[in-house]
Amino acid sequence: MVTVDQLKSIQSNVQAVATKLGLLTEVLTDDELGKFADSFERQFILAYPEREIVDIYMRHLPEILMGGMIAKKQMSAEIDGEQPAAGKVGGPIPIRACYMGIGDDWEDGGASITTGSPQRWIHSGTTLMGGTVGNAIKIGENQVVVIVGYISRHPSPKLESAKFTIDGKPKPILILAQSKLPDSLHIKEFNNAYIGKHDTTLYAEIFASATHGTTVTDIPELLGASFIKEDQLRVHDAASVPGTTPDVVLTT
Repeated sequence: MVTVDQLKSIQSNVQAVATKLGLLTEVLTDDELGKFADSFERQFILAYPEREIVDIYMRHLPEILMGGMIAKKQMSAEIDGEQPAAGKVGGPIPIRACYMGIGDDWEDGGASITTGSPQRWIHSGTTLMGGTVGNAIKIGENQVVVIVGYISRHPSPKLESAKFTIDGKPKPILILAQSKLPDSLHIKEFNNAYIGKHDTTLYAEIFASATHGTTVTDIPELLGASFIKEDQLRVHDAASVPGTTPDVVLTT
């Protein structure tokens, strides 16, 4: 169980780290920490019977809490859990595919993936985003996202690796071999989370071997948490999420 006292202790360390990194944060009150703890428990601990997934989220709890502290400062509003009141920030909540510009759901990012060379996954040119193919997406003012890992929802995963580029800086390739092991949970935990705040740009590619044929189907999904302003959380249709008006995810 995650407690307010535990989060308060973590928050002190997180604030010191954020200061060293030059990140703008705001400390959460005891009431906000209580809402954070309740939301985190329900969605990232109680929701998963698999102890391994729970352990991943617990290991990255400080980074997810940092995301909440960044979101409070960025959006000038209180963190208010999964079902926030008007004008407040919802979170931590799971990452919807549309918050990353993928599509209506994560399945939209894994149909007919060409094999033998890196293929675009998260970018401005998806059908949902409608921007320039190959350009990064940009996180809007009404979102902070904390990405802690990768999971395939396909019963027979085919992706061999993934590569992220954050703010124009290519990151080391992530080998997804573990996610293809028989009887595994098809998960790849990141050593360090990727935190996307206002104006962060993000681009990701995926790779599958031509051994499987000319195309494969997979369901690549991000593990992590989002913090979204309450009025944007009322947007149900994924097609209405991208763009300057909701200011959640934008093209570049």
